[in-house]
Order: sequence, then structure tokens, then C-alpha cells
Amino acid sequence: MRCKAVENLAGSSHPSDTERIFASLHDLEPQVRCAAVRALGKKKTPQARASLLKALRDENFQVRETAARAVGQLGDTGCAAALTACLRDPDAAVRIATAGALRALGWRPSTQEEVALFEIALGNTPAAASSEHASTASSSPGRIEDTSFYRRMAAEDLKQRNAPAMIKALLTDLQNGDLLVRVSAVHDLGKVSEPQITEVLLKLFRHRDTEIRLAAAQAVAAREDAPAGHFLGLLQDPSFEVRLTAVQFLGRIRHKQIAEVLFPLLADPKLEVRQATATALGLIGNPSAIESLVVSLADEDEHMRLVAERALEQIDPAWMHSAAAQNARGRLESMLSVRATDGWIVELALGRLPPPATPQDMS
Repeated sequence: MRCKAVENLAGSSHPSDTERIFASLHDLEPQVRCAAVRALGKKKTPQARASLLKALRDENFQVRETAARAVGQLGDTGCAAALTACLRDPDAAVRIATAGALRALGWRPSTQEEVALFEIALGNTPAAASSEHASTASSSPGRIEDTSFYRRMAAEDLKQRNAPAMIKALLTDLQNGDLLVRVSAVHDLGKVSEPQITEVLLKLFRHRDTEIRLAAAQAVAAREDAPAGHFLGLLQDPSFEVRLTAVQFLGRIRHKQIAEVLFPLLADPKLEVRQATATALGLIGNPSAIESLVVSLADEDEHMRLVAERALEQIDPAWMHSAAAQNARGRLESMLSVRATDGWIVELALGRLPPPATPQDMS
């Protein structure tokens, strides 16, 4: 009941309601504190920011995980230092949430150690190990670095992940009532090389929980036997993170027919998905993508426009003079009439195209 009460107050701007939310951060029940953290994540005030950063040190891992996600949603790069410290949190769920939050903030590791911690949090143990080896190799002779933890972890993971008892335990965890346990099991199953595990993970693409679908998509995308066809359905997933994962995976295949399926994602409501789609189309290199990418030159986001232009250059350096580019003119002009975006942006896109050929030019 207290959780529900806090959730109902989340949308209120009344000072007394906000005070009740702050007070709930001290509730004895972790779930109530989680609800308060989620509510404060929507406030985006200096007081809320300070309270969320403090919640990163809560004694309960669920509160810390919720706080990490909330801090990432604030979009405040000044919170990156506090989040970076959470990459060392003893709980894997907190580390995973922290890595996602740092990625949302556009954070970049500044040391090899941070690279390793970040990769471990994302589940990329081999990459983390290689980062640590690179760090050791580049160190001065007099510097001593303890990399034994990472080496032991990698060796132990390689030994145990395919053990029948381990696989059975992970499959059992998929039925656990705790969502975090199920998500962790999905990621761990992704590291099992047994072919039948791929089928288990593919069935989770239709799971009702977004977190499970995302974990399954990420796990399958990293497998050598990942079937591309199953990712096509994820392009319509309600979660933008799932759509993003599908786009990034399909873009790596670099099959020309994949480009046709990705075109609609250039108009996705989430910027991250649009950017990933343009990048994938540039890598695939199918000229049929030129028309849609030219239209993306009128995207409301400046960075998206740059990504689209880079993709066009990859496909054809002379894209401006292609018939596909001229075909995009009509779509751009219709955007002016319906005011789908700022007119000056559309005018700039149109200005990149040579004037249409006249009957006299053709003669």
C-alpha cells in the first residue's frame, strides 16, 4: 500500500507530495524506497539528484539498482563519477544497471581499469580480460597491477559455463519469481555453447517482460549460431532497447535484403534506433537505401543528420546525383507542406540535391 501511495504521488508537483516522496526514501521496506527512487527520477531537480546519488549507496541492492537506472535517466553527465564507482558494486544487477546508465549518459572510460569494469558489467568477460592484459602490457616496468581476479574469473567461467549442473541450475532460474534472477540467468545462458540453448533463448523473444526480451536478444546476438530471421520480429518491439539490439545485430550481417527491412526504422521515435539504423544501412551498402537516407537529412536531430550523411557517403560518394536522391525530393517537399519538422532543416536537405532535370535538359 505504501508503494502504491508513492507511485500515485510521482506525477504530483505539490510540495507536500514531494516531501512525502523524499520521506519514503527512509522507509524500512526496500520496495517502498525503490518506488520513491523511481518517483524522484522524474523530478529532475537538484534535491532529487542529490537524493538519487545517495540512494546509490543504499544497503539494499534493489534500491541501488533502481537508483542507478534513475540517475542514468536524468541525463546529467555530472553524475557519471558517482555511477562509475558503482561499477565495483558487489551485486551484478547493480553493475549491469550502472553500465546501462553510463552508456545512456555517453560516458567513456578514462582508464583501462574502467574499461575492464565496464565490460565485465556488460557481460563481456573476454573483452574485459583483453583490456586488462593491454593495461598490464602498457604499464611501466616498475608498476605492479593485480589482474589475478580477472584471470581467475575468465578461467572459471570457461570451465563452468558448459557444466550440465550449471546449465540445469540456470534453466531453473528462468522460472524464479525474482526478475533480476531471471535476467541474470538469461545472460549466463547466452555464454553456454550448447546449441539447444539457442532455442531456449529464442523462445524468450516473446516473453511478456521487456527485461527478459532484451536480455535474450542481447544473449542470442552474441552467439555464433544466432539466426537472423528471429530478429526481424524484434524490430516492432515496444521497447526501443530491444529494437536497437535487433537493428545493431542485423546491421552486422551486411546482407542487401536486410536493408529493405530496416528502412522504416529511420523514422523510429527513438533517436538511438534511428542512428543505429542509418549506421547499419551504411555498412550494408545497398543503393536502395539512398532515398530513405536522403529523407533522414531532414531529421530533427543534428547528429542523426550527420550519421545519415556518413551512411550515404559509404554507399555512394556520388549519391547526390543518383536517381534515388531525386526520388527523395518529393518526400522532402511533402514534409514542408505538412510541417512535419522545421522548415529550414528540410530546405537544407533539398539544397543538397541538384535541381531536377527539365525536359530541355534531357533533350
